[in-house]
Amino acid sequence: MSVTENEAIKTAILDWTAPGFPLEIREEAARIFHDYVQGQNQEEVDYYAHPLQFGTGGLRGVIGNGAGRMNRWTVGRTTVGLSQFLAKRSKKPALVIAHDSRRMSREFAETTAGVAAGLGLNVFLFQGVTPTPVLSFAIRELKATGGVVITASHNPPEYNGYKVYASDGSQMVGEDQTDLEASIAAVTDYASVRFLSPSDDLFQKRVKIIGDDIKKIYYEKFKGVPFVSSASARKKDIKIIYSPLHGTGGPWLPGLMQKYGFQVEMVPEQAEPDGEFPTVRFPNPEEREALKLSEELAREKGADLFLATDPDADRLGAGIRDKNGQYVLINGNQIGSLMCAFLCEKMGAGERKKSDPQWHVFKTIVTTDLQTRIAEQNGVRIHDVLTGFKYIAEQMRNIELSRAGFKKGRDLFLFGGEESYGYLPVEFVRDKDSLASALLLCEMIFEKGDILDYLNEVYLRYGLYLEDLKSVTMKGSAGQQKMTEIINRLREEDLTGWKLGERTVTGVLDYKKQTRNGKADREFFKDLPTSNVLQFLLEPEGKLTIRPSGTEPKVKLYVSLRHPVKPTSLDEL
Repeated sequence: MSVTENEAIKTAILDWTAPGFPLEIREEAARIFHDYVQGQNQEEVDYYAHPLQFGTGGLRGVIGNGAGRMNRWTVGRTTVGLSQFLAKRSKKPALVIAHDSRRMSREFAETTAGVAAGLGLNVFLFQGVTPTPVLSFAIRELKATGGVVITASHNPPEYNGYKVYASDGSQMVGEDQTDLEASIAAVTDYASVRFLSPSDDLFQKRVKIIGDDIKKIYYEKFKGVPFVSSASARKKDIKIIYSPLHGTGGPWLPGLMQKYGFQVEMVPEQAEPDGEFPTVRFPNPEEREALKLSEELAREKGADLFLATDPDADRLGAGIRDKNGQYVLINGNQIGSLMCAFLCEKMGAGERKKSDPQWHVFKTIVTTDLQTRIAEQNGVRIHDVLTGFKYIAEQMRNIELSRAGFKKGRDLFLFGGEESYGYLPVEFVRDKDSLASALLLCEMIFEKGDILDYLNEVYLRYGLYLEDLKSVTMKGSAGQQKMTEIINRLREEDLTGWKLGERTVTGVLDYKKQTRNGKADREFFKDLPTSNVLQFLLEPEGKLTIRPSGTEPKVKLYVSLRHPVKPTSLDEL
């Protein structure tokens, strides 16, 4: 370590001994400074010396003291930077704020509201726990300048986060994100942040509480959606079990389903918002263990399916009853492919006239190419974007603003999805939406009957694809350094011709250098920003993708393979 870096770490720790902090924090920082000088307690030093960084969706970290954790001051400092950023873009900046059920979420939401109000912004603060997609919807509906949702998605209880949204309800990308990060980085004095409490006159003057009014408008929006059918007595015959996994979906999803004819029974042990997540190890619908109580209740009630959403209700998992009465957990690629097929076949089928709109589907580069085949065979345009739903939202903005070759009125958004259980089948939200997705899945069952039979039809029609994901955790600055070294070493190797199982590497795409097999490929990467991702093309058809997570200390490895033989019957399948 250089002398300069050593002094920078000392200064960062000592910043938290300033008089503006409570005594207990100043004493903790002094103790950690002493430990650092003695060469001890490296993990605690990291939390004080290295500020939380914006990742795929904003801030996310463990709750606690220091610049590298989620606390009142890191939230306040970020809000100062955000408020100053928004004030440059509007003469009357307005901010919408929502939160999930986690530890400190309401406190962080009120902190955000108070700091923004103190800096002259008008603020809309949701009264109770609110799904992330509803926050995205509300920004658009209220014509606000930006939004914040306090959530750490499906992370363990000790985490929380701060996700930032632009005026169109999407997360920021490109220059906007760079400018926002610079605005936040310019706020160097954590102790100088001005906090307002909800009892302060200025807070009450500038902060408006919202909730039920937005819920009513959001529910009504689905009346014009093509996949939503009219209410029918037969819809009530579909038995649906639902778990919000102690998160935000409970007060929102059942009401939407009921409005359009479906009856939902909630898992009682997981119905109430609870940031301790007492019944699950990880509140993530991707985890089989998190769905255990849902499956048990579904079996007891003889339900046709069970649904589960993560704490901020942007992701959806599902289990479907098969002909033997057992429940099959379909993964994110399968759910997304079912939705993609249903919508493409509904909207893209038949002869296309010149006057007909052109529908578009968007997926991330790590999502199954089955969706590519589905779209192409139905005359629907499909586009790959980088991992992170904000890149799908960016393309929706391009359609809305007639940019990047899209034309409003001619080009229409149909569906967007990513393999990590996130899907968006409506155009009035700009983030993945488990509520809209749950309604779509149930409408599919209402129309198609056995959804597992329909999945088999999709495989027979378009090809058999299977996917898997492996995550490797690498914590702390040492872990980050090791992760970087490994990926850089892979980047420098010539891996063409390597055998992976029974498949051969035929090409390497480097999304950071924007090269194919070591040579620049401007045509392939023309619509894709640089990203620290390596993708290995395999023969027979397949992909292996390696990327560090933008929100967690992990490196993720995604594999997607197409069977070399296209099955022609259920027996072959």
